[in-house]
This record gives sequence, structure tokens and C-alpha cells, in this order.
Amino acid sequence: MAATTSSSYMPSNFVQRASVSRAVYRPGLGRAYIETSMVDQSFSGSANALGEQDHSEGVSKIIEDLREQIKKGLPTYIEPSAIAAVVDAIGHLNSMDDRKMLLEHVLTFLSHMPKGALLTRLENQVIKLLYDDLAHPSATYLGNQYAYRLPDGSHNNINDPNMGKAGTPYARSVQQTHALPRNNLPDAGLVFDTLLKRDGFVKHPAGLSSMMFSFAALVIHTVFRTSHHDVNINETSSYVDLSPLYGHNEMALNKIRVRDGRGLLYPDTFAEDRLLLLPPAVCVLLVLFSRNHNYIARKLLEINERGTYVDPDTIAVDDPNRLQKLNTQEEDIFNTARLINCAWFGSAIFADYFGSILGLFNCLYRWHATTSVEDEKWVEQLMGHIFHDKPVEDLTVEDFKAAAKKIQAEEGDVTRWTIGKLKRQADNTFNDKDLANVLKDAMEHPASAFKARGTPHVMRLHEIMGIESNRRWGVCSLNEFRKFLGLKPYASFLEWNPNPEIADAAERLYGDIENLELYVGLQAEEAKPLVDGAGLCPGYTISRAILSDAIALTRGDRFFTADYTPFNMTAWGFADCQRNAEGPGNGSVLGRLLLRGLPGEFSQNSTYTWFPLQTPESMKGFLMKLGTADKYDFARPSDPGSVVMAKEYRDVELVLKSKEFKAPYASTVAGIVHGPGFFLASDDVARGERDQREVLRVLTASPQGEDKIAQEFYNNTRALMSSKSYSLTDRTKRNVDIARDVLKYVPLHWAASEIAGLQLKTSKHSLGIYTEAELYEMLTDIYTLFFLDVDPSKVMNLTEKVKEHVNELQHHIKAALVVNAGGRLSIASLVGSLQQLFSTTKQKKNARLPFAQSLFERGATADEVTNNILALLVGSTVELAQTLTNVVNFYLDDANPPQLTDPENPKNATVLESYVREALRIDPAFRGVYRESLVDQTVGNLSLKAGQRVFVDIANANLDPDVSPNPQTVDLTRGPKEIYLNGDGAARCLGDQLTTKIVGQVLKAVSEFNGLTRGPGPSGKLKRYKTTAENTLRYEYLGSDQLPTAWATSMVVQYTVSQGGAVQNGANAGATAA
Repeated sequence: MAATTSSSYMPSNFVQRASVSRAVYRPGLGRAYIETSMVDQSFSGSANALGEQDHSEGVSKIIEDLREQIKKGLPTYIEPSAIAAVVDAIGHLNSMDDRKMLLEHVLTFLSHMPKGALLTRLENQVIKLLYDDLAHPSATYLGNQYAYRLPDGSHNNINDPNMGKAGTPYARSVQQTHALPRNNLPDAGLVFDTLLKRDGFVKHPAGLSSMMFSFAALVIHTVFRTSHHDVNINETSSYVDLSPLYGHNEMALNKIRVRDGRGLLYPDTFAEDRLLLLPPAVCVLLVLFSRNHNYIARKLLEINERGTYVDPDTIAVDDPNRLQKLNTQEEDIFNTARLINCAWFGSAIFADYFGSILGLFNCLYRWHATTSVEDEKWVEQLMGHIFHDKPVEDLTVEDFKAAAKKIQAEEGDVTRWTIGKLKRQADNTFNDKDLANVLKDAMEHPASAFKARGTPHVMRLHEIMGIESNRRWGVCSLNEFRKFLGLKPYASFLEWNPNPEIADAAERLYGDIENLELYVGLQAEEAKPLVDGAGLCPGYTISRAILSDAIALTRGDRFFTADYTPFNMTAWGFADCQRNAEGPGNGSVLGRLLLRGLPGEFSQNSTYTWFPLQTPESMKGFLMKLGTADKYDFARPSDPGSVVMAKEYRDVELVLKSKEFKAPYASTVAGIVHGPGFFLASDDVARGERDQREVLRVLTASPQGEDKIAQEFYNNTRALMSSKSYSLTDRTKRNVDIARDVLKYVPLHWAASEIAGLQLKTSKHSLGIYTEAELYEMLTDIYTLFFLDVDPSKVMNLTEKVKEHVNELQHHIKAALVVNAGGRLSIASLVGSLQQLFSTTKQKKNARLPFAQSLFERGATADEVTNNILALLVGSTVELAQTLTNVVNFYLDDANPPQLTDPENPKNATVLESYVREALRIDPAFRGVYRESLVDQTVGNLSLKAGQRVFVDIANANLDPDVSPNPQTVDLTRGPKEIYLNGDGAARCLGDQLTTKIVGQVLKAVSEFNGLTRGPGPSGKLKRYKTTAENTLRYEYLGSDQLPTAWATSMVVQYTVSQGGAVQNGANAGATAA
């Protein structure tokens, strides 16, 4: 358990890594340097870069040889198509159009050439080109045996299964050719006291934090675990496989796995005991990766991409195949989750770790010389406890080994390990706030600068052990290492370190610069100054080696190259671990990890979140220079406060109806929508409610106003069902993606044209402002940010997008409202505006005239009317589209067919609305809404403070069996409509009555298509999965980017048409569910 010469907390690690590193990932450090520029963010691109280059060079060579032959005279007639193929190849060396038949033309050309050197040369080039199309040997194999990482790292290289495997010797990169006999080298303790012992703390010049070196310790411990029995053996694999979390062998891994068919780890556990002797931030980071694994495993089970997983709780205990089913599923979920989690770790190395090395504010190695003052005190306390306050100068290697053996024997159950002074809770997890405070403290503590005489005195024994280990291994000298890297060897000690005191002391110890051993030479070398492209600022030689070493780690790993694919990690998993270079913190992956693993403890715009490896103080200076400081919060994230859950029907009903609660969305909206009028989220609650009532009154003021609007939805639905449908092989069947192409656009057409005056761009109206898809995406972004739970890592980017969307929409809405000089609407100008707006279409008098006119008559300004219209546009479209999708999906199931024997009978309107209310009670668009308590109060068993947020679980309340007996069954005879509880979407914006009528008419329109049934196979299913990750969502969907979204994506239905192609619309069309 004790730290040894392999501990990343010691400079000796770098020496081992630099001079005796693993052959698997670095056959030679120099070669790794050449490969550095080939690496990209996604790992897999680097694996293909060289292959693509060879391929294009082969094509270029063939073309050049053809040119030579043409100069000498063509042997036969060349078809014009062959010339076209050559021209295409010249213009597209990496993406030739194979339909131009270049290869076939080349082969024909060769068959007519006379024998000779040129023909042989061309034939060889063609053979090489075809041979190089495939990897030789193959980069990966099929089958589960090769699909996952193994605990000991074996079979990572399928052609040499033992390469990089745990339990194999270190490899030597640089041979010692200059004699360094141990009996001529100075005493290791004297070397430490003279050249390495700290003589004062100096802040790191780039503002790096202690947190940076905690992450670096995790990186190094992933690839180093020197055996206590044979220091030449590395007990862990040489791959970036998060072995401190998962263990270095099968036995260590089994101790942390639950094995219940869900692929989970025990809560907040990890396998590596060595990290317990490092400052707590290292272990806390490891806990976050442990939580990330479990998050990923649960999400894989939820999404169930391949349809092979089942909820373990649904497998009967007496099922004879239960164990087999669970074991197969367990292994697949666990190992896939591990692949994704390791990819997260790799992405963090590229995004944060490399960024630090290059001066992009993120991550780095941890050396003793960079230890912060706070970490130095922590280590002093730990050493005093372990060695009973024995003076550091008196500690021996034997003391260290004895203490390590004792600690290892006492460490106990891995699932009960504690971190520093942190204790586990009743559920065996650590308290989020405690974990967050450890990390926040580490982010605030500045690291020390790299320098000679910079290593804390308390680490004397560690350094001595490191020096002695390197001597036993026969590690090369500093100058030999520099020559290997292609660097100029030092001619004198003063060139190595210009500080005369350091240079003179080293010369007295070693005599000649050629005798300066690598370990000491690296630690006491002059540090680089802070310049662009250099954020680490270590010694010059270290800086040259670190980047190549890290890149070799990832390029030599099959699971970061050939097998870094969506198939192996699932489409969602592959997307989840990618770095977003445009995201906050230059795409920080550690920031996303903090927000996921410690929800609520880190704010979405904090420098603590997005630049965790830099002190907040230093980041403020950097960001001010970049002109982006206004986007970030530099204060330490505060306690977010708890959210109380209201689930019981009576509690939910009270919160929704009470005047002592308000919707808490105004603060978010106010930063984007300026001025009054956006009644969905107003600071002035009373005014917002008044505006909403006025808007609804205006909309339905005319006779049968609600019926006319509902009829408009009916007509739009039928039109889109027909226009968006298509036939495949059977011409009597029409297919339509009703979720993607119909239901999400029905509300959009009404609100855009009738309310906002936005002409949609269609095939008939090419001059429209937005396409359906563009406007829908804009409105889903706005609704999501304002009213739903958003992944906090996406809030900053989404906020900027929404600001742009709102500004655009306000501009277009206001453009339709011609105002006079006083800034108020005039009836005459409004009429002219409307005439101009709708001059391209021949339609009935538009409903927007009385709507806008009435708003003017109550004294509204143009800005207020614009915001009123924007609120109506947002509140009456996308959430309503989701509602329509859920209702139609609900009644497509065999168990829930709406029985409408006569759809045209007015009496059936009430029945239809009852169907709608029941569907929405059982399957609402979203789970619930948030409210904020205005006073201290008690609601049921809930005690609330003023300002406290409450999540109102409407979905759960509507299934209360005391209010709705047999709650999962459709019952058209339930009590009054008032028992149905609604949220903040269309029901609040348009009113419950109008919303219900609209949904009923859409359901009626869909049901009238004859033979309506789900599409074949998966296409006919609503592609969603249950989630508990967000309060507001019951289901999530995967968007085109394969990341979770709150919005329905696809569901295909079929209907039949007559032989002539007309839709059959009979009296029984309503009862057509599949």
C-alpha cells in the first residue's frame, strides 16, 4: 500500500517513465515525438492519418507514372471516361469517385503496355495500393474476447498479447554508455539536502493549482505500480485504463464490483490503496470516476441500444436461466461502461492535461517540487502519524517498508475505505459537500514552481528511494538522455542551471557535467519561463519529454485508436465521452465530470468548474486578457440549497394553486428577454397572470373562437399527414414519420402564421424566414433553457444560443408591427403591416389582427406586444407538440384504442376530450414543474423556507389511486376535469380548455386515416427510454448527435389508401389503432 519508487508523488516516476518506460506504448521516445502532430481529439483519427497518407501517395505515384508514359507516347487508344477518372483522382486524392472507374481504366491501360521497367513499376504501385487498403496485420478482431479491456491489460495488442500486460518488466529506452559507477556517485541523502530540499515556497508562475498535480498523480498511477518484491516489475498495465479505479488484476477488480446484472461498482469505491497516502484530492477525483462509471452503466441499461438488456428485477427468482442471463448482461454493461469511462479519462488527458502543458490552463504532472504549502502540511501530518513523529532525517527504507506492510494489513474491506478525515454515510457513499470542499480547496491552493531546492523536507525519504532505484537500474546520465531526444548536451553546470549557488554545489558533488545523473539533473535543472505554448514551466529537458510520453500512451492503446468506435461503446457512449472544443473552459472534460459527479456543488459558469487546474485568482487575469471574464464567476461556489419534492396529490394541488408560490423561471428569462410582456416567466407574478388572461381572452374572443383554433389544428394535421407521407413497395400503404414530420410541426404552423407573423420557408414559399426544422429547433432551445432541467455542462453554450434566437425572433416579430414615432401601435399601420405580411398567400382574414389590436387598445408598447407574442410562440408550440406525440403514441397501442363510432357527432367532442385528459394523466409530456416558496410554510409533511425551490411531481400526483382509481386504466367517467393537474406548458399558456380541444382535434384527424397502425419493427416505436437523471423528464430521446434530448425524435405510422391513391375516411376511422 505504501508509496514506493513508483509513486507518482515522487520525481522518480518521471525518470522511470522517461528512461525505462513500457515498450508497448513507446518503442522509442524519439519516434513518439514524430507522431505527436498526428494525434487529434478523437483518438481514432490519429490511427488513420498515416494510412490515408500512404493511400494518397500511392495514387499520386500511379498518376505520375501515367504522365511519364503519356510523354513517351500512348500505347493504345484511351477512352474519354478514363481521362475524366484521372482528372477526378488528381483533384480528390483522398476521396476518389469510384464510379469514374479509375482503377478499371488503369488496369486496362496496363494490360496494353509493353513489357519493361515502367510496366513493372506501375504494376507494383497498383499492388501496393490495393494491399495498403487493409491493415497488415489486422488492427483488431471480432468477438467479445477482443471487445473489452482485460483487468491486467493483456491482449490490448492482439498480435502481441503480453505487450503492456501487468506483471512484466519495465523497458529501457536509453542505454547507459557513459560510466556512472555507484561507488563514485555522491550519497543520495547528501544530494537531496544540497540540491533538492526546499528553501522556500514560490508560487507556480502560470498559476497552476494543487488540483492539477492531483490529476497528474492519477495519470501516473494508472501506468505505474512497482512491485515491492522485484522493483524491475510493473504490477499494473502500461495503458491508460484507469487501473487505480478498476484494479490491476482480476482479484482487485472483483472486490469493487456489485455483479447484479447492472454492471455497477460499489458506491464510491476504487481498487488502488496507494492513493490513500496522497493528498485527499487525488482519491476524490477517483471517486468521481467511480460515480461516472455507475452513471454510464445505468444509462446503458436505460437506453438499451441493442435491445438485449432487461431490468434484473423483472427476471423471476425461480427462473433457471436467471444467473446466465444476469452474468451475460452484467459483463457486457460493465465492460462497455469501463470503455466509455476510460475514454472520458483519455479525453480529460487530451483536453485538460495537454492544455496545461501547452499553457492552456488545465492539467499537469505532479512532482514533489510543485507541492503546495497545504499539501506539504498534510503530508507532514500523515508521516508523523505513520512513523510516530520520528524525525524525517532518521527514517530508513526499512522503516518505510515496515509501515507499508502494516497499513496494508489494516486497510480492510475496500468498500469501507475512507479518504483523509472524510467519513462514509449510511448508504456507504461520501457526502457530496465534503468531497466538493476537498476539491475546491485544492483548486484555491497554488502549486509551487519547479525549481532546484523546491522539494519539501518531509519527502526526503521518497527522494532518496527514487535516486537509489535509478542507480540500481543503471539509468543513463542527463546528457545521454538529452542526446537521445535530439537536444544539445550541456557543456557545463552553469548552462544546466545558471544559478551559481546551485551549479557550484552540483559541480562539487559530481565533478563533471557528464556525470550528472538523470534523476537529479531533471529535478534541479533551470525551469522554463512562462511563455505562450509553455504552461507547465518545468525544467527544459522534462518539458521536451512529457508531451511525447503522454501521446505515446494513447496512440499505443488499441481502445483509443482502432477500437475507439460507436459500435464498441454504443452510439450514446461514443458521443458522451467526446470533448466539445467549443464548450466552456476550452472544452474541459474535468468540468463536465465535476458537474455530473457532484450535482449542485459546482455552478455552471464558475472558473472552479471549468478551470479546476488553475487557481481562480490566476484565471481571472488570463480571462480578462482574453476578454471573456464577464462570462465566468470567480467566487467559490456556494451551497445551492436543497430542492424539496412534492409528490402527493394534495400537496401538488396546493402548491400549484397557492398564491404563496411562484414559478422560479423569471431570473433565467430576465437575462435574455428584456422588458415586460413575457408572461410565462414574469418577475411581476400578478402582471404575468393578467397578461396571460388577456392574451387568452383575445385569442378566443370571437364566436366559437376555441373551436376555430382547434379546427385549424385539425386541418394542419391532415395536410401534413398527406404531404409528408410516402410509399415504399406497397402503393396501397402510405408511411409517415408522424413524430418527426407532422406532430412537432402542427402547432408551429399555427403559431408562426396566426400569432407571430413568421412566414415559414416551404417548397411553395421559398422566401420564408425559417424552415420548420429551424424554427422548431430555436423554440426547443428556448423552452429547454427556460423551463426544463438542463445538463449544467451545456448551460453556458445553450444560453448564448438562446440569446441569439430571442434577438432574431423579436426582430422578426417587431418587423411585422409597424409603429408610430411614439413607439405605440396604430390600427392603420397594423392593418398595412398585416396586408404586407400575408400578401404572398391567399387566405382568410388573419386572426392576428384583432389579437394585436386588442393588445394595443390596453396601452401596450411595441416591446410589450413583441414579448407577449414571443411568450405565446414559445408556450404554445414545442411542449404542445410533445403532448400531441404522447397522446397519439398512447392510443396507437392495442390496449388504448379511442372508440369514436361517429367522429362528426358533436356529442363525441366531450368523449374525445376525455380521451385526451386520460392520456395526458397517464403519459404527460413532462414529469412536473418547479415552484418557489414565497414564505416559510408547511405543505403536508413538507417544511419549506422562503425562497426554497419545490419540484412538483405532477405525473406522480395524477396517478394517485385515491383520486383516480385504477390509475393506469383509461376511464372516461372519472370526476370533473378539475381533478386533472397541469404544468407550465400549453395548458398554462393557452388554457386547459383550449389545449384539450386542440389535442382532441389532432387525435381525431390522425385517427381518420384508414388502417392507421405503427410502422414495421423499431420504426413504429417512439424511440424513448425512462430516465431519473432529471426531475422534469420522465423520458429521454437520443438526438441526431446521439446525445440525450427532451424532445421526441421519430415514430413512423402507416395508413391505407384506395386504389386511386385517395385516403379512405370512413365513419369507423377513429377505431383504427393497431
